[in-house]
Amino acid sequence: MPINFIPNDPLALTSVPIRKKAPRPNRPAARAGFTFSDSVADGVFDTGTPEFLFWQCREAALLAVEVWESLNGPLAEWARSTPNRRKLNLLQDAGDDLNAGYNGDSLEFFHHATGNETTFAAASTDVVAHEAGHGFLDTLRPEIFASPITELGAFHEGFADCIAILTALSDEPTRRALLTASPDLGTSNFVETTAEDLSNGVKRALGPNHPAAEPRHALNNFQFQLPTTLPTSGQPSVLTREIHSFGRVFSGCFYDTVRNIFAASASKTEAALLAAAQTAGALLIGGAKQAPEVPRFFQAVGRTMALTDQTTNGGANRQAITNAFARHNIALGSMAMLAPRASLAGTEPKLKARDKGPILSTATARDIKRRIGAAPGAKLLVNLLEIGGEKVASAVHQRAVPLDRLSGQLKGVVAMAAEPVLIGAAGAMAAVVSALPDAAVTTDEVHAFVETLLEHNRIAFEGRKSVVRAIDASRKLGELPTHIVTKRGTKKVLTRIRFLCCHSVRAYSAK
Repeated sequence: MPINFIPNDPLALTSVPIRKKAPRPNRPAARAGFTFSDSVADGVFDTGTPEFLFWQCREAALLAVEVWESLNGPLAEWARSTPNRRKLNLLQDAGDDLNAGYNGDSLEFFHHATGNETTFAAASTDVVAHEAGHGFLDTLRPEIFASPITELGAFHEGFADCIAILTALSDEPTRRALLTASPDLGTSNFVETTAEDLSNGVKRALGPNHPAAEPRHALNNFQFQLPTTLPTSGQPSVLTREIHSFGRVFSGCFYDTVRNIFAASASKTEAALLAAAQTAGALLIGGAKQAPEVPRFFQAVGRTMALTDQTTNGGANRQAITNAFARHNIALGSMAMLAPRASLAGTEPKLKARDKGPILSTATARDIKRRIGAAPGAKLLVNLLEIGGEKVASAVHQRAVPLDRLSGQLKGVVAMAAEPVLIGAAGAMAAVVSALPDAAVTTDEVHAFVETLLEHNRIAFEGRKSVVRAIDASRKLGELPTHIVTKRGTKKVLTRIRFLCCHSVRAYSAK
């Protein structure tokens, strides 16, 4: 039996109307899928009803997974869902709020009434695909979920917006409507604009000056700046270091990459647009997989996208990528990303699968820890990493950054920040092929990130992950926590528990 389905966003229905369609089948048992809540029999239901919301959310989530698999192959399991890694809870109505989220165990969507109008986050395919995007990135790079560095969190948000755009562009009627509205993709349109209805709900509830009161636009002119130099919050038109706001820089780079690849196409048909989106999407995934976890992560991903393009497409899209990032003040520079910078003690790392023994010699590991000022007894997590077809060793040091001076509630609490060093060979010796991390830079980046969390009331100080839902129930509109403080051995550590779709939903007055 058919269902009603909104293929984009409830406020984009004039461009892509609601349609009747057959629901997608359930996921194969051997692949990652969802545990559905409050299931109902299929049927053509009116928007705003619980029955419609179930089928709309289900269809959007399954569509997003289908798009992901078309770019990255079968999705076997989620990154952290328990007890079954193949099942992620899909909660189409998790309660009263103006938000949606991914917490590792579920995709959760909320509703909120303003007067006689109710906003349902799960009614938007944009929003559902965005939250699924967090889950997809988590399967690629689970280690960056908890990063206390602004650019890593902002990349999570920007990447999720990119998945929403790719999901929209997978639909043929959407592509046709888009090319009618914006033949060169260079004017504001309903695809580069995401989560319109949810943003409208924020505007109705909290006014036009709230940071989330306008949709996020991937077609933008935001210029990269060091996050530490930006304000913690601001009106929608202001670039801030809050991760949703700052993530717009990366989604801008990606959308411009799609535009540039499409512009170079021999024809300007919807099929050419699909090909451009799929090419850019595959390069995005390649960059996200391989980029080292450095504070300037946007640049690292862009460079890795260009290297991936070189190995997979012969460099056909290098200029499209370079120009897109340059438009947002991110210079990708030379493709000699892994050139030796300084020699290290010890022999060259063992980079081949047949090599026996540790990847790094004891002398090399000791030299790295000395150079980066690691604490006595600190350990390095050493793995092989392949970037653009070239193998290097990755040695990651976790620096415990004290947070005492930021808030009395954070006394004795630390944030764990990854500091990667890439090691290759210079002749028979080990050599650094990346910039060495600087402890002062790491501390500044972490403090800027945590100051923003405090400004937006995103840290729950009341308890552990197991009681977060009880905490949520007593909180005001928009104050769902994204972080809590947990114990790890003898340390009290700031820990992420979820990503949310929107900024903190708190009132902001014009400045």
